[in-house]
Amino acid sequence: MKTLHLLKIFVLLLCMTSCSDDDNDNSPPLNENPGMVATINGGTFNDYNFTDGTYLISSGTNGNTMSINIADTSGNQVTLFLNGTGGFSSGTVKEMGDIDSNNFVTHGIIRQANPQISYYSTSGNVTITEDRTHPTETGIRIISGTFNISATTLDNANTTVLIGSFTELEYED
Repeated sequence: MKTLHLLKIFVLLLCMTSCSDDDNDNSPPLNENPGMVATINGGTFNDYNFTDGTYLISSGTNGNTMSINIADTSGNQVTLFLNGTGGFSSGTVKEMGDIDSNNFVTHGIIRQANPQISYYSTSGNVTITEDRTHPTETGIRIISGTFNISATTLDNANTTVLIGSFTELEYED
C-alpha cells in the first residue's frame, strides 16, 4: 500500500514537471523587451532616440484598421494609423498615403513636445513582421514591425525621418 502511494506521488510529480498544456504550443516565447525604439532625425529633431514610455493600440470596430499610439518619457508622441489594405498578417507592408476600400488612409504623425510641432507622413511604410495570438493571455494578440517614414510640418518648413521598430505590442483581439 505504501509503495502504491509513493508511486502515485511520483507519477503526479513527473506529470507536473513534464505534462503541460503548453507541450503542443509551438508559439515562440515572449520577448523580454517589448515596446518601440526609433530614431527621429531632421527638422527640430537631431538624431533623437525615441524609446517608448507607454502605448495604446486600438482596432476599428470591424477589425479593418489599427492605430498604434506611443509616447516617450519626454512627452513626444508617435501615431501609426494602419488601414485595412492587405490585412495585418506577417509580411504585410502598409504604405503611407494608401487609401483602402473604406477610404481610410494609412499615415504617421510625430508630435514633438518641446517645441510643440507636429509632423505628418509624406512617404514611407510600416512592415508588419509578426501578428500572432498571445501565448498566455486569452483574447490578446501581439504585433511587431518595422517602419521608415518621412514626415513634414503642415507649412513644409520642417522635414524629418522616423526609422525604427516595435516589438510585441499587445492589443485586444
